[in-house]
Amino acid sequence: MQSKFIDFIRKNNLVSEKDRILLGVSGGIDSMVMLNLFHKSGFDVSVAHCNFSLRGEESDGDEQLVFHECEINGIKLHRVKFETELYAAKNKLSIQVAARNLRYEWFNSIYKDYGYNLIAIAHNRDDVAETVIINLTRGTGIKGLGGIKAKQGAIIRPLLFAGRDEIVRYATLNNIRFREDSSNASVKYARNRIRHNIIPELEKLNPSAKASIASTALHVQEAWHLVDSYLNQLKQRLVKNEGDKKLISIQELKNEPYSKLFLLEELSEFGFTPDTIEQINESINSQSGKVFYSSKYQLLRDREFFILSERKESDFSIVKIDSDCASIDFPIKLNFRIVDNSKSFKIPCESSIAVLDFDKLKFPLILRPWQPGDKFMPLGMDKFKKVSDFLIDQKVSLLDKENIHVLESGNDIVWVVGERLDDRFKISSQTKKIWSASLT
Repeated sequence: MQSKFIDFIRKNNLVSEKDRILLGVSGGIDSMVMLNLFHKSGFDVSVAHCNFSLRGEESDGDEQLVFHECEINGIKLHRVKFETELYAAKNKLSIQVAARNLRYEWFNSIYKDYGYNLIAIAHNRDDVAETVIINLTRGTGIKGLGGIKAKQGAIIRPLLFAGRDEIVRYATLNNIRFREDSSNASVKYARNRIRHNIIPELEKLNPSAKASIASTALHVQEAWHLVDSYLNQLKQRLVKNEGDKKLISIQELKNEPYSKLFLLEELSEFGFTPDTIEQINESINSQSGKVFYSSKYQLLRDREFFILSERKESDFSIVKIDSDCASIDFPIKLNFRIVDNSKSFKIPCESSIAVLDFDKLKFPLILRPWQPGDKFMPLGMDKFKKVSDFLIDQKVSLLDKENIHVLESGNDIVWVVGERLDDRFKISSQTKKIWSASLT
């Protein structure tokens, strides 16, 4: 395996003899094997270890293993301990996203402060297959089908040539100590569900499914170079910068047969999801004035241009929803649809779904965080109640209260999202059209 490791590094021009490499080592089998291979091969390496404080003594045990391994082999170790759950709550992030952000921010700071040339991450070939499947299920462009690159900027992934089985064999033969993360067995996370449930089913069709997917991803990466060249030519014609804004010519898009592909690849890097980009593409032939949002950017459909700009702090609190909007992805994911009322229509019981009388609504609707002083008429009541009091009655925790949004029509709250409708906007026997919104 060591010769394959060296060959992969040389073939992909990952490392030169003069490079100082920072290895991200968690204590798991992949990163401990990577550390062993780099050290045996004589490269100039140091180690970075993050203790995310998520698994108590288990996390501390991971840190101790990495510490002892570095001490025995005379390898410089950088280590840090994070309060990941507090960081996630404060920044309204999932634990996985919070841990990733903390890890890479810290890696980058060490990289700069200590003059390293490269950061090595221990992703393997199986991770490529899992990433491709994740991207497929979430929706992706061509680039997303390429999986994980061996080198991206200063980050290298020198284990992409090896499957997990090969890594386990190498660790066993070389008596490499490692720690097993107990969370890896849980199917709570999407990647683990794919690893434990989806991949085994695919391997019933093809025992080499993981290797085949990884190989296909590599072909897609190569094809991407051709597509990227074409898209860059389009970009020169379609896009111009104006201060801190990007202007995309609508007339040029109308004449471009691959407008959707261009928008998908151009806007995905700004956080717009495939569903939103589909709506943007459809708006090419609609009236001006529509605004589309990602977590940090907004795109205005003006008369001649799509205008892409970074969202100001004040923009983060409000999202406008037109009557023909099919879905939004930020600040929460919601799907919308309009249906005719009929005797066969059944009112859903879930609080995650709102069904409202379309003709009583004034579009665009406004989605925003709730504020002190907000009031509405909860479904089943004939008088107003403060949203703050309603949330107390519902025993919504202080942390969850920060994530509660309300949907407004005109100056009226029609839905405390995920909690309760406003009685004034409920459907009745007189309702002709039903507008529904559902949390996803």
